[in-house]
Amino acid sequence: MKKQKPGSLEALLEFAIDHFKIPTRAEIDGLIKKTEQSLVRLKMPTRTEFNQLIKRVEALEKAVKGRKQSTRKTAKPGKASKKAAAKKRPASRPKSQVTDSEKVLKMIRKYRAGLDVGTLKAHTGFEDKKLRNIVFRLSKQGQIERTGRGVYKAKA
Repeated sequence: MKKQKPGSLEALLEFAIDHFKIPTRAEIDGLIKKTEQSLVRLKMPTRTEFNQLIKRVEALEKAVKGRKQSTRKTAKPGKASKKAAAKKRPASRPKSQVTDSEKVLKMIRKYRAGLDVGTLKAHTGFEDKKLRNIVFRLSKQGQIERTGRGVYKAKA
């Protein structure tokens, strides 16, 4: 390949653009247009729509921040609010609701000689895993005792 002397600056630039495959401004603008058109087809926000969304989110964040500050200002400084001073009681279940452990214990107490796990499962409708956990917990608490393999009896 022979070395050629470029005749002018324009020829040198054209050579560099062709040789190094540098995109021109028109090619870049064309790619941006095609990208925006494909985003419209995909129903994705364009750059301007995205910027508008960002502005709306920032406005909402300011509004929320303003609300938080206004609620804090209503409490009198120096005095603890009554809600903070009052101790929270743990949520208790209504007396009419019976726990699953109580159901199993009641069923075992009905049978004085003892009750096997299969019968317990049939009467309560609980799955194996749940029933095993309940039986383990009741025996750990000392409310039932094991009389045989899979047979449990209520302690007196």
